[in-house]
This record gives sequence, structure tokens and C-alpha cells, in this order.
Amino acid sequence: PEQSMRRVAWEEYPAQGGRFSKTIRPADIDKTQDIAVLAVPQLDAVSITGSKRGKSLRFSHTERFTARALVVHGKTKGKLYVLKDGERRFIADIHAAGGSAKTDFLPDAIETFSFKEVTAQTFELVPAPDCKVVLTSEPKVAQVIEKQMGRVHPTPSPTWESYIFPDTVEPDDVATVVKQTNIINLSDKLNANGTLTCTLPQGKWTIIYFGMKTTGVKNSPAPPEATGLECDKMSRQHIEYHFNSMFGKLLKELTPEERAAFKGITIDSYEKGAQNWTDGFADEFEKRNGYNPLSLLPVMTGRLVDSAKTSDQFLWDLRRTVADMIAENYVAGLRDIAHEHGLSLWSENYGHWGFPGEFLVYGAYSDEIGGEFWTTQNLGTIECRAASSASHIYGKRRVYSEAFTSGLDLGHHPYTFKARGEELFCEGINHFVLHVYAHQTKDGVPGKNPWFGTAFHRNTPWFMASRDWVTYLQRCHHMLQQGNPVADVAVYIGDFAPQMTGPANPVPQGYDYDYIGSDAIVRKLQVVEGQWVVYDEHDPTRIAARYKLLAMPKVKYIRPHVLARLEVLKQQGGKVIDGVPVTAAALHKAGIHPIVSDTSCDIRWKARQLEDGMMFFLSNFEKTGTFEATLRVSGRGPELFNPVTGQITKLARYNSEKNATRICIDVKDTSDSFFVVFRDKIQGPSVIKARLADEEISPGDLD
Repeated sequence: PEQSMRRVAWEEYPAQGGRFSKTIRPADIDKTQDIAVLAVPQLDAVSITGSKRGKSLRFSHTERFTARALVVHGKTKGKLYVLKDGERRFIADIHAAGGSAKTDFLPDAIETFSFKEVTAQTFELVPAPDCKVVLTSEPKVAQVIEKQMGRVHPTPSPTWESYIFPDTVEPDDVATVVKQTNIINLSDKLNANGTLTCTLPQGKWTIIYFGMKTTGVKNSPAPPEATGLECDKMSRQHIEYHFNSMFGKLLKELTPEERAAFKGITIDSYEKGAQNWTDGFADEFEKRNGYNPLSLLPVMTGRLVDSAKTSDQFLWDLRRTVADMIAENYVAGLRDIAHEHGLSLWSENYGHWGFPGEFLVYGAYSDEIGGEFWTTQNLGTIECRAASSASHIYGKRRVYSEAFTSGLDLGHHPYTFKARGEELFCEGINHFVLHVYAHQTKDGVPGKNPWFGTAFHRNTPWFMASRDWVTYLQRCHHMLQQGNPVADVAVYIGDFAPQMTGPANPVPQGYDYDYIGSDAIVRKLQVVEGQWVVYDEHDPTRIAARYKLLAMPKVKYIRPHVLARLEVLKQQGGKVIDGVPVTAAALHKAGIHPIVSDTSCDIRWKARQLEDGMMFFLSNFEKTGTFEATLRVSGRGPELFNPVTGQITKLARYNSEKNATRICIDVKDTSDSFFVVFRDKIQGPSVIKARLADEEISPGDLD
């Protein structure tokens, strides 16, 4: 347990001034490790447990009192009202969704709601829940369990807003808040047996024991003999021990010839929930944030320390520190171990069911970054955009994806894959990793298949005939790895954590973007000739990505060193636009025209800037027939490359204007796709339409 993912746990003991002696460390099999023992002054507060009255839950007191928070011990959804002067007035929406043992280390903990204080004698919650609810005059940290990641977003695909938490309301009466200067650290009074012996000043106190214990999460899927507690993701020491105790032993036992077969280490998508403490965390926290966290630990119990702002900021810093330490110790730690063994690290830079990291900095330390998409579900857009953005802003040329994952469905085949795969090419992927090839020990249909992934193996009837499809994928990969991605806007995701994606739909149709985070702004982003640029990680002289604008969404807080770097870059000429989503009017005002516009039907597309020209990938056509579009390129003639056949033809019907080119393409199947390449300068007039005796001439006739 002491090497596993761990969390802060606590036990509270009421005490009076004078001598105190009691065993306070939990005697459990999980080997709780000491963090701190604190004595916190008890505050005078009124707390009322609600009682059912008809369809509502009533909170009544013999006298008027000031309510500041609601504490829910279970699940409920309703509205809190105050009954005053013969009227019922709304106070707050209450939604306690509860948690899941699958993803959360505190699934059944309280839910706390903070609101502007209201003084009255009677309150009610409608409708009445089937759980204990307490209304209190003591202010509480809003969503304190969520803010310490004890409960995380309960679906595979959180939105950008999922971890933007409500602010705790600042109480008017400072006497309702615990002051740090009044908290006593008694950690040195705890003996080896877990007994605290001390003398407290006069008054009422609460002794709080804070310990570190395992989250209890285990690795899966894995055979029984390889199943155990998940390794601590914030400790290089424990990551290295885990690797050496498993794969390190394997590598030592291999012959040089066998060893040569291994090329890299893979980190799959993160799916094991959060942790919020590790060995030496207090010192690391202080180094990163400039203050010691121990006297603020009572905030994790829901108490306000010094102020609502201070309490919320501590939990913000906690989450940010956890995300950065996971990236720097888990991902970078494994990368360094891989390099020591002559291997590379390939990772998927996101997670499901409670990812505690920040997807961009998580990807920063991997040699190669991959996304993921499923054949039969919507899952994939967020993951692949996460991978492509991280790859682009950290100067990586290839963007991988675990491709065609699915539930076991033997009805799929290359034709059903085509449009779905091309949809993810248009999210920035340029190299598919087919998922999954299961070793076939015997002949016979349908073979041995796991429940996840498509059956890419010799016992699948179409597999041995799929050479043309594989060749088509190779052509797409080759083309999409040429040049640099074309994206006008780098969209800042904010500085908070966790995060698995950025703001949704941040630019208008016809434009493209990458997400960018604080780490890349501080370490990678530069300004060259008025544009934001990132250099190739392997060639510091080559610009790997460039953006005309940096879009800044409205966020509550950005760390000072990030703001300072942004200010330097702005002074160097970097252009910033406030507000996300960015509007078409704002882009037009900045002189930035759409990359692809005026399409005759809906499509998916991706553009690449070549060393001497431009390339557009067009796919997912809404309908067949003549397709027209305006592309942001001029002065060069278009060529059409069909990745299925490998055929290259000069596009006959087009019209080159000052800043754009209008093209026409015949689409015979909605699953068609084309690369339109502009490399040769125009030598003669262009044609968009031609008619002879009222009969339109086809592109083939003009060729």
C-alpha cells in the first residue's frame, strides 16, 4: 500500500483544553502513513438536521439563525428555500449526485453547498431526499470532496467546464472562519504507536489526524497473478521500482536477439481515478507554490481557513500540483527509464473515468503521443484532438491513434471503417495503430477475439484480402505527415486541473485550431514575425507549428509566472484575442479568412502547409455529385490525389483568385476522399465551368 496511489484521509476527535492522550492513528491493514496532527479551534455554530414535512425537508430553529452552508449525506436534487415574512424565497440549487466506487476514492462522502448567508428561523429543501441533510451556520467549502478529487467526473468524456468549480461564498463574519495562526501542529506529539499526548490551551478543540492511505484501486485488465494495487503516479521512486520488478526482470532475462524485438513502452489511456498525496508531497507543494500546505489541511474536511478565497486557492494549487507531478514523475519517469533501456515511450495523453492530469502537459514528456477512437461509438474526437494538439505544440511530427477500437462486432470491414477513420484524420491524426491483433494459436473462424477492438488477424475472413486498404492507410499517413499543420488559432485551455479537453468548438466553421496549455506557453511558445510559433523537438531550426492568434478564454486564475511569460510574448508582437469561442467577425477583423469555405455540402477536412505549396484533405462528403469549395490558397494549380487508387490527376475545374481558389470535384460515393495538392504555379487560365451546346463538359473531357 505504501507504494500505491494514495490519498489524504482524516479522523476527528473533540477535545477540551488541558491534557489529551488518545490513540488516534487508524489501526487498519492499509498501513495509513502519518501526514500531520492538527488542533483546530471549534467554532460556535448552529447545525440543524432536516426533518420531513410532506414533500419537503424542513429545517427549523427556536430562534433566528444565519445559514451559510448545506451538507448532504447522500444523493439528492432539489432547491433550498427560506421561509420568511410569510414568503418562500429561493436560496440555491442543490444537486448531490454521489459517486462511484469504480472511479472515486471518496464516493460516499458528504456533498457541501455554499451560499450567501441568510438569517431566518425556518428553511426547507424541496423535494425531500431520502438521506440526511444538515443546514449549518458554519461556512463550508463548496464541493470540497470534488475539489480534492475524492469524486471525479463520472463519464468517459468530461467537458472543459467539468472541473471549473463554483467559488466558495465569502462569509461576512470573520469569526466563522478558522485562522491559520490559531491552528496548532501537534505532529511531534504523536508516538510510534499512534498515540497523541499533549496539553491544549483552554477552550474547545478538534484534534484532526491526517494520514495517507491507499485509494485501493487495482490494475486491470490483468490475470490474477498480475493484479494488485495501482502504482503511485506521483513518485519516480515507486514507478522505477514497479518497472524494475516486472519488465526490468524480463529485459534482463532476454538474449540480445530477443531483446532487439522490443522497441518501446506504451502507456494506454488513464482509467484509474485520482490520487492527491504522496511521499514528500508537502515539501514539493511548498517548492512549487511558495507556502506549506499542512496548516491548510483542515480545508479538506470542509472548513474554511483564513477565508473562502484562501481555502479554494489551496485546493486549486493541490490539483495543479498533482497534475504536474503525474506528468513529471509518471510520464517523464517512464520515458527516462525507457531511454535507459534503449526504448522509446508512446503514450495516450488523456484518461477516462477520472483522469487527474492535464492532457497537454501529460503528453509533453512522451516521445510519441497517441489518441484513440472507437468504430461504433462517438468516443474519439476529444481523445484525438488532445493527441494532435499536444503533438503540435511540443513539436512532434507524427500523431498516432489507437484505431478502430470497438466492442466485439464481426460485421465490420474496411468499407465501414473508411469514413470513421477519415473523420479522425481530420482531428489531426496522421498514423493509425490498428487495434487489436490477438495472437491466433489455432486456425478457424472467427478465431480468438477479445471483447475490445476489431479482429485484425488471419482468422477474420476479410483480413487476408485487406492489402489494398492497408496501402490506402499508408498513403494517407504519408501525405498527412508532410509539411506542417495549418491552424490559425492556438486556444488556451486555462491553468486549472484536471483537464482532458479544451473549450468546445472554439473557432468557427472553416477554421482550425490547436489547444495550448501553460507549460507549452512557458517552455515552448515563441513569437516570430508576429506569429506564435513552436519549433520541432528534434530540429531547433525548423518551425513545426505556427498560429496567427492566441485565444484566451475567461478563466478565474492563472499562475503569476504564466502571466509574466504571456506578457513578454505579447510585447514581442504576439497577438491575443480575448474570449472563446472566437467569432468569425473577430477573425475577419484580424484579416484571417477561412481555410475552407463555401462548401456545397458538409465535409470534414484538414490542411497542411507544404514547404512549397499547400495540401487539403477532403472527406466525409454529405452527398454525391459535384462538390465545390473555396480553399485558402492561390497562384498554384490543384492536383487531385486519390489515396485508394494512388492516381494523381490535375484538377481541371478551378478558379484561382487573389487569396483563394475555387475547386470542383466529382464525388461518386460519400465515402470518397481526396488530397488536393497545390504545388505548381499556374501557367495559364483556370476553368470553373465549361459548356458546349448546353452540355456541361466533365473534368475528364477537359483533362
